[in-house]
Amino acid sequence: MRNFGALLTNEWIKLYKKKSFFVYFGIMALFIGISGYFIHRYPMEGMDSALDFVALFGSMMGAGQILPLIAIIAIANIVPSEFRMGTIKLLLIRAQSRTKILASKYAVTLLFSIVLIAATLAMAFITGFIVFGFGGGDAKTLTLIGENVLYLTIYTLTFVTLTFLVGVLTKSSGATVGISMFCVMAGGILTLLLNRYSFIKYTLFPNVDLSVYQNGGTMPQGMTLPFSASVIAIYLIVFLVASFFIFRKRDVS
Repeated sequence: MRNFGALLTNEWIKLYKKKSFFVYFGIMALFIGISGYFIHRYPMEGMDSALDFVALFGSMMGAGQILPLIAIIAIANIVPSEFRMGTIKLLLIRAQSRTKILASKYAVTLLFSIVLIAATLAMAFITGFIVFGFGGGDAKTLTLIGENVLYLTIYTLTFVTLTFLVGVLTKSSGATVGISMFCVMAGGILTLLLNRYSFIKYTLFPNVDLSVYQNGGTMPQGMTLPFSASVIAIYLIVFLVASFFIFRKRDVS
């Protein structure tokens, strides 16, 4: 366990030392700040407190529009960079197994994504407090925040896991970013185009955004919240099994 902790710490330090590390948080801060200004300038109904603002930006309609894309860009290079720079050989000659090495990289991708979400919520609260003050909000608002954050986290981590798999498969950061972002942006369009076909409900795209159940959205027949959660879980397992299998079997010249 101590060895895995050392690997995890090492991977986090490598990610942290990148010049772009704080840029991702800066982008979210800018997005929240600009949105806060416009909401203050052009008031929205029901937006009366910092908690209401957090509820909005913790949702798929808020941070969900940009945060998953930022997470993809941030972690897309975590595996391909090792192959491009040749440092993968140095990792593999250590006493650690390939499984532990890849697991530490995946753990860091999850950790970064969660930290990014937490930082976004904190910045949204600060912005909301400055613009609206702390008054207002109730237990219902807190419940809404919890649901929104849960759905945003599941959505983000699902695509982060897909990005991780693509990175292992392609060993190219450019291809990883391109394919992953295409999946995020084209998923909704493909779902609409193929909505009349029953097989679509077994694919990832119509299931990954669980907030549609919260908002009473129209879903293909037979889909429920537990069904979508099960489909997401199955895809995550498939992505991870494929990632570790390929990484363990791959020859490194």
